[in-house]
Amino acid sequence: MAELNDVELPNISGATRTISLILSGQQRIGVVGPNGCGKSTLLRVLAGQVAPMSGAFNVAPQCAYLDQRLESQDPEKTVLEQLQLANRTATEGDLRMRLAQLGLDAQKIATPNGSLSGGERLKGALACILYADSPPQLLLLDEPNNHLDLPSVQALEIMLRSYQGTLIVVSHDDSFLENLGLTDRLLATEQGWSLEPL
Repeated sequence: MAELNDVELPNISGATRTISLILSGQQRIGVVGPNGCGKSTLLRVLAGQVAPMSGAFNVAPQCAYLDQRLESQDPEKTVLEQLQLANRTATEGDLRMRLAQLGLDAQKIATPNGSLSGGERLKGALACILYADSPPQLLLLDEPNNHLDLPSVQALEIMLRSYQGTLIVVSHDDSFLENLGLTDRLLATEQGWSLEPL
């Protein structure tokens, strides 16, 4: 799934600059630590968006990464249009039903993505990943519950609990992480990275 051997993260100083990590199966990992310690950079390296400064790494080709700005989404297209591109086998009615279950009504899914709220855009982006014809084996999420109201957080938790691949989530919200059924926590400490089974 993913293996990092003495990978040196760019633009990070201190003990969390270097990490070795092996991911396999259906691990569900919550990444926690202080701001600036390298959590987001780690996700970007795993997603192949930035190269490590040194070390060796291998990541599953089917990987999806959602950053805090949801840059993967086209602001001109509607949520429904983007989901139809991701899932070409389901009927429009089925896709509309799945989006409605996330709290996205007919008006919202027909609105250009750039006009939606952050929470609505996040739900649409996750729907495009999780309901795709071929969902990714590895899902990387950076602070996905930021700026969401309670019903939206609960809908997000339900979506993520049903995900069958390896999940890595950065969050400062312990309650949110506990509700995802984590198998491990990856802690960024003054001594370095520490993977702790739960």
